[in-house]
Amino acid sequence: MIQRLLAALAAAIVFGVVELALWLHRAQDWAAGGALAAAACVPLLAHAAILGQQFAIGAWLRRRSRPDLRPGLAAALRAWSGEIVASLRTFGYAQIRYASRPLPSGADAGRVPVLLVHGYFCNRGIWHAFARRLAARGHPLESVNLEPVFGPIDDYVPVIAAGIERLRARTGAARIAVVAHSMGGLAVRAFIAARGGEALAAVVTLGTPHRGTWLARYGYGRNVAQMRLDSDWLRALADRESAQESARAGVPFTVILSLHDNMVAPQTIQTLEGARTIELTARGHVELAYDREAWARTIEAIDTVARSGCPASTAGTPSGPH
Repeated sequence: MIQRLLAALAAAIVFGVVELALWLHRAQDWAAGGALAAAACVPLLAHAAILGQQFAIGAWLRRRSRPDLRPGLAAALRAWSGEIVASLRTFGYAQIRYASRPLPSGADAGRVPVLLVHGYFCNRGIWHAFARRLAARGHPLESVNLEPVFGPIDDYVPVIAAGIERLRARTGAARIAVVAHSMGGLAVRAFIAARGGEALAAVVTLGTPHRGTWLARYGYGRNVAQMRLDSDWLRALADRESAQESARAGVPFTVILSLHDNMVAPQTIQTLEGARTIELTARGHVELAYDREAWARTIEAIDTVARSGCPASTAGTPSGPH
């Protein structure tokens, strides 16, 4: 569904740019090249302005929660420019082209299999670049498209369960690693709370609103309502995790967040008890899925699991945790 929505939006933007360029050329006597360039700048500048507003709100909330943190203007501008590129790449290209295609995958039996779980208003296409990196290392990969797009997060539990079982069946692995971006991390937590974490050797979340985000008040969908700051759903999820303490306690969590996250704010509270937390700066929310350091920290967490001897592929029927 996201693929179709984004394709329609891209087509509408292109149509609008062409119409504006023609008007500038014919009615205002602009040169054709200049008219087209000016028209193309309109949606780009609007997009940049919206992201800039998000970053300003995120900085305000960061100062309120941690006034001692002062990353500096240069880091903020780096995050803003990087997020412009990453968001255009994601919503204007990757999620249209790769949504219906299997991601690249490795076949090294000695590497930990990895399931990739995307976030809100996304699909598996956001992972294509990182999947190429993991596949080059030999990791067998699987991915999901979380639907219904605007439904409750608990509805994604069977989708994730199916992705896990596909990967385990294909590789013969007893346990796998999961890498989740944004809302995907909450969906993985909901899966563990509902079905246990026996199949998971490790979970890495990138930019996940573990405590919710202030900006969710402006989003659309039941899943967005569940991601509001300390929402009833998030509290209920934490209660379910507490009641089944052994489920998540047996799964090493690594939480990677950016202090410049423009969608998940306040940023500094977005972690989990018992999780290893890595704070980055100068990265926006979508950019975390493309950032080389975030990739390196994620791979480090997966390799730590491999060195522990837990989840390498095993012949035969998948078994319980080692």
